Amino acid sequence: MICKKIVAACLLFILVATQCISSPESVSAASFPDVPTSHRAYSEIMYLVNRDIVTGTPNGKFNPEDYVTRAEAATMIGRALNLQGGYRQTEYVDVPKSFYASGYIQDMSDAKILAGYGNGNFGVSDKLTREQMALIITRAWSFWETSGITFTDVNVNSESYIAINKLATVGVVSGYPGGKFGPKDFIKRADFALMVARTLNPEYRKNPADLQPIAQATVIADSLNVRNAPDASATRISAFAYGTKVNVYSKLENGWAYVGTSSLKGFVHGAYLKYPSTPTVPTDPSNPLKGKIIVVDPGHGGTDPGALGYGMKEKDITLITSKYLRDYLTEAGAKVVMTRDTDIFHSLEKRVLIANNASGEAFISIHANAFNGTANGTETYYNEDNSKSVDNKKLATYIQNRLLIPELDMKDRGVKEANFYVIRYQNKMTSTLIELGFIDNKSDASKLASDTWRKKAAYQIHLGIKDYFQYLQNK
Repeated sequence: MICKKIVAACLLFILVATQCISSPESVSAASFPDVPTSHRAYSEIMYLVNRDIVTGTPNGKFNPEDYVTRAEAATMIGRALNLQGGYRQTEYVDVPKSFYASGYIQDMSDAKILAGYGNGNFGVSDKLTREQMALIITRAWSFWETSGITFTDVNVNSESYIAINKLATVGVVSGYPGGKFGPKDFIKRADFALMVARTLNPEYRKNPADLQPIAQATVIADSLNVRNAPDASATRISAFAYGTKVNVYSKLENGWAYVGTSSLKGFVHGAYLKYPSTPTVPTDPSNPLKGKIIVVDPGHGGTDPGALGYGMKEKDITLITSKYLRDYLTEAGAKVVMTRDTDIFHSLEKRVLIANNASGEAFISIHANAFNGTANGTETYYNEDNSKSVDNKKLATYIQNRLLIPELDMKDRGVKEANFYVIRYQNKMTSTLIELGFIDNKSDASKLASDTWRKKAAYQIHLGIKDYFQYLQNK
């Protein structure tokens, strides 16, 4: 797990060169000869300097075109995360205790945000690419929102695809003309400044016209303070009076929101905003599945076989069963989106992205279990740490009950709460994860190997989903 994650909008980078990290002679941005008012990042650099986030070097310059090294990045991000830092022994042969960034490098390695190469070296002077920085930032801070944004030079199956998509979605990064991102390009100090300023203040994003409200809300406090950052200790800009109608541009994980009117924009705490109720979507009483968007997620795949047992691979069992489930749901009138329908590997984040982009109403992840051959039975999981916790448990319970028919002959291991990634981060739809049986148990494996059994299990899962939507109609 990643340590000390902070919500994205609280991002504070301290852009300093190696020399000025320990030097008291750094100068203010007002005298930077290499950052004239015409510089592409002038406003953003000034914005950060005025908040004591960036400084210059002892020679009076900012060096905006210098590349950022791994050691500098460890120090910048480590300070932003309030990590221990200092001088201390590290696990890397090229980072002695006396090295200026030794403490932060070890902090970042311990937190699994920025680690070494696996050969005993950290690579302190190696430059970072744009895609590497995207990965590092999304490990250090929590970015949840994804979208259909793509770049022609970022493969959807690459390790950095999700990270770049998240940062592009919230406007922290942007691409080049022609639809490219330049993932292998080295990142410069000026680009860091642009990235930080856009994170802290949405009005600094590449195309301010793209800053569109995601909702409208009404202020319900007598006087709601507007601040320049999503924190109660941040500078107060002004206040909204009770009853003010505001546009909501983003909702943050820590409860704050970036909102505004035509004359005032800033951060407020979301507890003092009232949103209009969502209109009820017309349903078909005779067919609760008709028109519903169901995302079916066959676990594992490709290079990830999942659990193994009795000559079978979990990835094959889940795909076969999921396809049967897709067919039953489609026949019942639902629209089904598969996170995969071939033997391909997708990261957990990619599966969540596919579901969110599909605007799904229910997410069903299919798996098979394993435990040294000694355990057996069916169990269904839900997550209670997101906004759909009550419905998550309802869906899981309906499906588990349907899987307990005599024809399937499975031990009831119950409905359980868990933090599996694919259901924990499905905040936009009800979700569940099903463990059909234990692939390494002789009795369960004989059933998982049976195509007749898999069809029956898929049919029962489809009935459980139907039960859930019927429940919603009758509420």
